[in-house]
Amino acid sequence: TELIVDRGIAFLEKQSKNQPFALNLWFNACHGEDSDRRPGIGFYPWPRSVDGLYEDVEMYRPKLDDPAIFDALPEFYRSSLSRERYFWALNTPEKFQTNARAYARMVTGIDHEIARFLEALEKSGLAGNTVIVYSADNGYHFGNRGLSGKWSHFEESIRVPLIVMDPRLPEGQKGKVNKERALNLDLPSTFLDWAGVEAPSHYQGRSLRPLVEGESPADWRKETYHEHFAVRERIPAWEGVRGERYKYARYFDHDFEFLYDLENDPDELTNLAGDLAHVEALAEMRAKTDAYVAKYGDELPPMKTPFRASTEPHPVASAAVGTSPDKEGFVRLFDGKTLRGWSGDPDYWSVEDGALTGKTDGSLKMNRFLSWTGSTIRNFDLRVMVKVTAGGNSGIQYRGLSRPEIGLDVVSGYQCDVVADNPDYNGMLYEERGRRILSHTGEKVIIDGEGQSWVVGSFEKNVFPPDEWHEYRVLAEGNRHRHWIDGHPTADLIDFDEKGRSLEGILGVQVHVGPAMKIQYKEFRIKHLPDDLPLLRPEDHPIPGDAYGVRPQGKLPPDWTPPVYSVPPSR
Repeated sequence: TELIVDRGIAFLEKQSKNQPFALNLWFNACHGEDSDRRPGIGFYPWPRSVDGLYEDVEMYRPKLDDPAIFDALPEFYRSSLSRERYFWALNTPEKFQTNARAYARMVTGIDHEIARFLEALEKSGLAGNTVIVYSADNGYHFGNRGLSGKWSHFEESIRVPLIVMDPRLPEGQKGKVNKERALNLDLPSTFLDWAGVEAPSHYQGRSLRPLVEGESPADWRKETYHEHFAVRERIPAWEGVRGERYKYARYFDHDFEFLYDLENDPDELTNLAGDLAHVEALAEMRAKTDAYVAKYGDELPPMKTPFRASTEPHPVASAAVGTSPDKEGFVRLFDGKTLRGWSGDPDYWSVEDGALTGKTDGSLKMNRFLSWTGSTIRNFDLRVMVKVTAGGNSGIQYRGLSRPEIGLDVVSGYQCDVVADNPDYNGMLYEERGRRILSHTGEKVIIDGEGQSWVVGSFEKNVFPPDEWHEYRVLAEGNRHRHWIDGHPTADLIDFDEKGRSLEGILGVQVHVGPAMKIQYKEFRIKHLPDDLPLLRPEDHPIPGDAYGVRPQGKLPPDWTPPVYSVPPSR
């Protein structure tokens, strides 16, 4: 976004005040980064100028975010790509809040950058004779009707802003709203009209110039034709007409029609296509659609492949949407060749010998991370082969949170430690930039509701030599976390700290400050478990009276002794 405006300003600085010019600034940030589904930082990137904006604001859910509205949609819609996208970004309160703030921050950032461009335009002396048009190519579902994205016939998808600023207009014309129907395909004809050039006869749009200047031609359109045919095998294709009162859309590959009375049902909640009282209106809108198709259309080729569902309407594990598990239910997260699907600083991360490889030279000042961009993870069984050099320190981050305010590749949250040469730490459960050591290796721990970790049992610690491959396993089920190395348990923890714990987040790996090291990960695979696994309850897992506190991180007094659960702290 900032680079686009930088280039726009550089273009302005080269323009003569006596020569016309045309400049397009297309901000693609609002499209959303489909390939990066990390909440906030990935899906909706924002300019640096608005870092932290809206962090203290609770974002409201959209008006039509009602499960009953979603369930009323036909099956092909409830299983389409628009529903799959919903699970990428909006299906939990935490993801919705994070992504809604990021989206608002991104849009505000675009707004600020447009203001920066307008200031440069004013400074150039060209503002008094430059027309500015602000619009978008599509609307957006942000949880409305249980969907995410565009492509639909609903108002939130086909309606877009259109703002025209023409400094040559009289004062009385400024700030007015014209309710005539405009289309984005009117823009080319409009630009040519302003330039004094006649639009070619094959242009389907009309010049908006008379509307901008306050006129409403008697023959201006009273209805608009719409269509969407792209990616028909995953996005339901449709065509239809939005009239003065009725809107009609037909999904011809699915033999399904919609008819809405926009006067009495502006939210499009009641489909009248099967209502006998509206047979005439349905026939009229069908005929209008047929006429537009005959005028503008061409024969549509048959689909090359049949329509396929992108997701179940209510998947058991939302992170598994769009994946192709093997016969054991696991999905591979690393192709063994590239960093595709992962995000991190290439100064520290690469692929060597078929493994994700992190290297440091001993000068690192802050832990650095490589994050998986495929989805957030909730309940899962993770398996990965790991090799670390002597003295190395790394970790597998899970249910984490991106921390762009600290660094673009920084992650906080739960961590299965990978620590060479130290059996007390290798495989333990740590919380990066949080509660820190939650359990040392070999400890069974319960975290109480106040965030205090108590050791309630133990198992033998093993030594796993460095510079050899070992299988690490992380099993997260609700609020229970378990770690293994080569099948040997290293951590077993139940987290009752509702304020401190995380039930969903991103996956990543780490290189740690300290001595020079090399860490490698390969055969990275995950099985996504049901989202609704029950949370363990304190009453079913009481902390025994002889439980003692986990030794905290850092230097402690020589006479430090762990607190005992049944003994209240001294006052």
